[in-house]
Amino acid sequence: MTQPDDLLVLSSDGPHINASGEIDVHTAPLLAASIDAAGDQVRLDLSLVEFVDSSGLRVLIEAHQRISEAGGQLTIVNPSSAVQRLFEISGVTDYLVVE
Repeated sequence: MTQPDDLLVLSSDGPHINASGEIDVHTAPLLAASIDAAGDQVRLDLSLVEFVDSSGLRVLIEAHQRISEAGGQLTIVNPSSAVQRLFEISGVTDYLVVE
């Protein structure tokens, strides 16, 4: 059986997080924990993320809300085409901060 940390690889340098792989029901808690540990000015690079399901999208929306309420900002950087398409389909492109 594949472990969640085999599906999603996260590396961070303070508030900068790089993700690669898949964000789904199994790996979303890893991403949530990484975002929570990064502080209140988080830059999340999703250029190497191949897939995000609804639980992954929920983590991003909830993290955005928590960080915004604390006076910070979660910025999604370089979303892959699959991630960008999900943002467009789900209607969050005007809600999340995406560069």
